[in-house]
Amino acid sequence: MFTKKSWGLVPAATLLMCPLMAEAKTLTEALTTGKASVNARLRYENVDDTFFKREAEAMTIRTRVGYETSPFHSFTALVEMEDTHALGGMDNYQLPGPPATPATGNAVIADLQQTELNRVQLRYRGISRLDATVGRQRLMFDNQRWVGNVGFRQNEQTFDAFSAIYTGIPDWTLTYAYVDRVYGITDVMDSDVTDSLFNVAYSGFTLGKISAYAYQLSNQEKDFTKINPGLRFIDNDTYGMRFDGAYILPTTVPLRAIYRAEYAEQDVKRLSGASTVDNDAEYMLAEFGMGYTFGSGAYTLIPLAGYEVLGSDDGKYGLQTPYATKHAFQGWVDQFLVTPNEGVRATYVSLGFDLNFLGTKFLAAFHDFDSDEKNTTTKRKVDFGKEWNFQVTKAIGANWILGSKVGKYEDGDATAAAARKDSTKLWAWVELNF
Repeated sequence: MFTKKSWGLVPAATLLMCPLMAEAKTLTEALTTGKASVNARLRYENVDDTFFKREAEAMTIRTRVGYETSPFHSFTALVEMEDTHALGGMDNYQLPGPPATPATGNAVIADLQQTELNRVQLRYRGISRLDATVGRQRLMFDNQRWVGNVGFRQNEQTFDAFSAIYTGIPDWTLTYAYVDRVYGITDVMDSDVTDSLFNVAYSGFTLGKISAYAYQLSNQEKDFTKINPGLRFIDNDTYGMRFDGAYILPTTVPLRAIYRAEYAEQDVKRLSGASTVDNDAEYMLAEFGMGYTFGSGAYTLIPLAGYEVLGSDDGKYGLQTPYATKHAFQGWVDQFLVTPNEGVRATYVSLGFDLNFLGTKFLAAFHDFDSDEKNTTTKRKVDFGKEWNFQVTKAIGANWILGSKVGKYEDGDATAAAARKDSTKLWAWVELNF
């Protein structure tokens, strides 16, 4: 949806297929002539959620420091540490986690304070057009609706995995990953798994790129009560196709049409009490927008409208996206990180305005949420409410970004069994990356 542009989400192939450094002649040379990287983000976050007794407030700084060796016999190694801590004692919040967070304390902010090994990976590019990586790594597929790194949170999501990308067939990108463990943004989102992720993309069409995928997840956790509800499945298999494109229109003014469509089916085996049950649900997406650049490239205007359905199995199970970068979808207040059993239908519009000559971007959006199926208790569909979003970011040179955004959610059906609560979230940040 609209936030894909805002946060620069990239396909896995684009992420991994970066230029090679010169080959080192010795192991010592490879170790000593590599490249260091630093990313630091200072962020203030305020959450006023009426479900909780008190609002939450946090001033955190996230620092990542990494080092990647030069290639040696086509291998490179990367190690990256990540540290997140609150500043000035401003940590008046609680982390999410089962059981359901009681409405007796501060609201939730999902930024875990810790120091950890974020990535440690060995990468091989000795075969033409093949890029293979093993170890703790980032995985980002398509627009990250199914698999992503949750880059907005201070502690990103990474995976113990083997991944391979092959681009040796013109216009085709073949991607596979086998995942052994997921390290989520908080402890309750970590899990031991045996997953196989397949993604095949064809970009030879003039109008855009088509992707087909099969994400076969198998949870190996012994105690589901200790993990996020969205991860409480035995098997979760999702199969789908996505079309993503843009077309420059033959008009007298520079206009381009932007369009996306996606369909997927999900089959799940899960525990319901002491029993094992099977469920299935559908996913659908349709988006259309226009891009208008004017003022000799100084300004860009992007209106967009979309409709997304995370379906339901007769009100008993809502389609889940356990590894997704969920903050980029269904509004920034994050009311649907775990899809309710009734499913969610989201209708949304957004308007982006870029001051290209100033490196400044504005984005405003409105969402309307309804259930896909009736609630099994009330026997009627649920008005899940509305949300407004606004964001401004500014790039300063090649290394700095300033940003601020706000999200305001209003509950629609306070009497429904699946009702949410009114919530407002505010962020302001500065980020350094080199």
